[in-house]
Amino acid sequence: MALWNSGVTWNSGAHWSPAAPPPGGTSSNPRTHRTQMKRNDYYPRRESERPEWHLNFAAKLPVYGPTLGLTAAQINNAVADNLTLAYGLGEWRTNVREFGPAGTASLKDLESGTGSAAFVFPAYDAPALPTLPVGADPVKPGALERTFLLVQEMKGKQAYNLPMGLDMGIVGSEAPAPPPGEAPPPRVTATVISGEANERVSFKFVKDGHDGVRGETQRGSGGWELLDISNKSPLIDDRPLLVPGQAEVRQYRFRFYDAGAAHGAWTDVIRVTVGP
Repeated sequence: MALWNSGVTWNSGAHWSPAAPPPGGTSSNPRTHRTQMKRNDYYPRRESERPEWHLNFAAKLPVYGPTLGLTAAQINNAVADNLTLAYGLGEWRTNVREFGPAGTASLKDLESGTGSAAFVFPAYDAPALPTLPVGADPVKPGALERTFLLVQEMKGKQAYNLPMGLDMGIVGSEAPAPPPGEAPPPRVTATVISGEANERVSFKFVKDGHDGVRGETQRGSGGWELLDISNKSPLIDDRPLLVPGQAEVRQYRFRFYDAGAAHGAWTDVIRVTVGP
């Protein structure tokens, strides 16, 4: 069975299928059965690996989306987002970069070239656009952020399990605990503010030259889950209470986020009581 990053491409003809379940069966909610080993963030840090990641994710969405309760419109639009991201980060960007030297040479010829023939700008031929699913909405800006939020939603579904996450490429590889003495975590302060249905939590953070922060949260009997990835302070947690009208304790932690991946030390756990 080929995983997304095993070196076998999605269109190579190899058989893509869910990973074999671990011994003893699979859990419908793997977050309650996590080992102590942390996992690297799933989105590739290397730009060259991102187009293949998006192509694989687009190919797997129609396979797992119905099981996870996604609508046909959600699946089609997410496939369109990821095919377009793969195109932009891959063929289109490569084509633009290759055209750059020819464009520069043309401008030099325009400025100081010789000859009697009329000057003609070189034609730029973009690679063919990807074929998007029938019925998908036009792809709008923010496709990568929509993809991250969709992954978060899928991981929160009862039917989600680790093998399908590995097959889709949305689970990182196992990684050892970060070494001591690494860069300090983000500076984050939490404030409870009023909301329409219940109180909300506002997090102000300092990026210190980083792209942004990744926040995770834990409440009730659940495990740690993604709260949000944000490059703009403040970050607001406006989720409804687990039990309407009943106050609850929420825990949060943050680390820096750069070039599509979280890294560095976590902040100390921040405990906040959120009331109705």
